[in-house]
Parts: sequence; C-alpha cells; structure tokens
Amino acid sequence: MGSSRQNRQSQNHMLIKVPSSKSYTNRALILAALRKGKTVIKNPLDCDDTKYMIRALKKLGITVEQKNSSQITITSNGTPFKNPGTINIGNAGTAMRFLTPLLALQPFTSTITGNLRMQERPMKDLIIGLEGVGFRIEHKNYCPPLKIHGDPTIKPKKITVKGSTSSQYISALLLSSPLLGNPEIKITDNLVSKPYIKMTRDIIKNFDSMYTVETDASSASYFFALGALGFNVKVANLTSKSLQADIQILKYLKKMGCKVKEDSQGIQVIGPKQLKPLGTVDLKELPDSAMTLSILCCFAKGRSTLKGLSNLRFKECDRLAALQIELSKTGARVKELNDGLQIYGIEKIKPSTIATYDDHRMAMCAALLKSQEPKTKIQNPGCVSKTYPNFWNDFETSLKSQVPSTK
Repeated sequence: MGSSRQNRQSQNHMLIKVPSSKSYTNRALILAALRKGKTVIKNPLDCDDTKYMIRALKKLGITVEQKNSSQITITSNGTPFKNPGTINIGNAGTAMRFLTPLLALQPFTSTITGNLRMQERPMKDLIIGLEGVGFRIEHKNYCPPLKIHGDPTIKPKKITVKGSTSSQYISALLLSSPLLGNPEIKITDNLVSKPYIKMTRDIIKNFDSMYTVETDASSASYFFALGALGFNVKVANLTSKSLQADIQILKYLKKMGCKVKEDSQGIQVIGPKQLKPLGTVDLKELPDSAMTLSILCCFAKGRSTLKGLSNLRFKECDRLAALQIELSKTGARVKELNDGLQIYGIEKIKPSTIATYDDHRMAMCAALLKSQEPKTKIQNPGCVSKTYPNFWNDFETSLKSQVPSTK
C-alpha cells in the first residue's frame, strides 16, 4: 500500500458501532442476579445468547425489565433462587457454564440443557471440579443435559479444576465464589484465555447498581480485519486498553504490517500493500480473534502457524476442523494441527461456498473472504444473530469504504 493510499484510508473513514461485549454482558447479568436489590445494566448486548441468559434468570424468579436495547433493569432477592425445573439455554455455552455452579448451590434439584450441539459440548472439567467437593450432578458422558442436585451447605476450602479446556470454568467458579464460601480455586494445568479471568475479576471488583457494558472486541475483530484488507473503517467506542482478550488482535495485525490509529472516537486499522505472514504464534489467549487472523493469513504470502487453539474444538463446532475444510476451498493451503492451523497464503482466493456449521463466528469469518471474492457464497448467514444480529448490514456498509489500490 503506497503512502497516498494510506492517507486516503486514514481520512473520511466509515464509523462502525459494533455490539456490546457478550462476555461482559453475561457476567453482569449473573452478578445482578446475585445482588439483592435493583441493578441497571446500560448498553447490554442484545442477541440470542444474552436472551437465553435472561430467560434463565426469569425462570429462577428474577425480575428483568428491558424497555429498549440500551438498558436492562434487574431486580433480585438474591439467593436462594426459585426452582426453575428445567432451563434450556440453546447453544449459549457461556450461560451453561456460568449457571451450573449457581444451580449446584441452590436448595433444589434442577436440570439445565441446550440444543443438540450443546448436548455434544463436554463440561467435564467443571463437573469433575464440582463433584470433587461433594456436589452431585447427573450427566451423559459429562455433556448436557445436567441434572443438578443442589446443596447450599457445601462450602469447600479449596476447589480444583483444569484450565486447559476453557477459562469459563474458572470464571463460573469466581462468579459463584461468595455462595461457595470464597474457596481457593486451584488450577491444575496450563490455563487458556487468561485475559478472560482478569476480566471476570475486574467486573466482580467494580460491579455496582449501575453498570455500563463496553463494545465487544471479538465483534470488532472483523472490522479491524477489513481495515487490514483495504477498507476504510473505524470501530467506535473501543480502546486498546480494554481487558477483553480479543483486543490483543491489534498486536498481531501490526506484526502483519498494519498500522493502528486510535483516538477518542475509536480504533482504525490501516492495512499494508501486502500482508505479512505471522510465522509461528501462540494465540491461546485470544481464540475468537485467532479465527479472524486465520482468514487474513490466507492473504499473506508465506507460512503462518497458529498454535495454542485446542479449545476451539469445543465451541459451537469443532472450529479447527471447520476452518481447515472451508479455508482449503479458497485455494490456500491449510493444514489442521492438534492445537491450531498451518496456513500458506495466496495472492487471490477462488470463489467457493462456505459452510458455517450454524456457528456465528464461522459466518463472520466467511464475510472476510467474501470481501475479497464477491462470488463467495455463505450458507446459513443468519446464524450471526447469536451475538451480532446487525452484522450483515454493518458489513455491507463497510464494503462501500474500500480504498483504491495503488498496485
């Protein structure tokens, strides 16, 4: 990218307001439910996942008022909650993990389940951790539905849990910690996605009766990537100082040759004439944005080896397998590793039909391919409603901002 193109890309940008953070919204909903009294959550994420969480809280006897998408008011009597019987959380993995310890600490037996994919997603490490201190949970090979025999009298001094599959297990225990008697949480192996633990501790420390949710860095990653690919977009209301794990994508975009401009309005990524491959990088702390980077690596001539991503196998689909299959359709050479992907980028991708596996992030990643090859077809694009219902409108708006090439 020549200097004249850089100048054009840094001026007259398209300002994109991506949704609020799902990670912060769901943590705030749990904390508001545990807090006795009224809590106002401003700027929450309004999507399928948070709707499932809200429905679950209502079944637990918590009053949730949402006059519009910009504010939720929650009134709770604290615990114990009302017996909900059975809670269905669809494919909302965060809700499943956060609610399981809370249900275990109630004076009743309840069941939590989800859709067919959720019933294939193992909860083994969290279940073993809870069973290890005396809780009784019925399950099918550690997968939902879970029949949870609650016992509020269990107050362990220490609870041991593996952290190599998902940091959400540790976050779930941290959120439930006061009900557990604030035990020591011992992590027995390498913890993935450490920034999410820092985020959980931060919101617990600073949560109050009035809480504002910040912009979602995971959703922002797709528009940072569009900037890297030559589109003139800026993401509003987000700072590089965010505690969200996926804000770290900016570091890797710089490694690929991008410039990052930040001001009071937001963050803009300006791509180079030719993206550089990443070499070998460990992305275990930002698994969602690692998917975004895998798309950019298809356009970076040379080899990029993305490691530390074994937990992507336990998401809405086996994302490592899915990315290998779908990205290979573009003409890029993609090899699936035990814990990541090896990608050899090419100059121009081929038209292809990309399957999304009913996975919102696979669909949004496919959009980046479509930005470079308009003949790309995306199956079931509506699955983005899980976290970003307005994604396709924002994507189409961003495509109008393409900067003329100087090649």
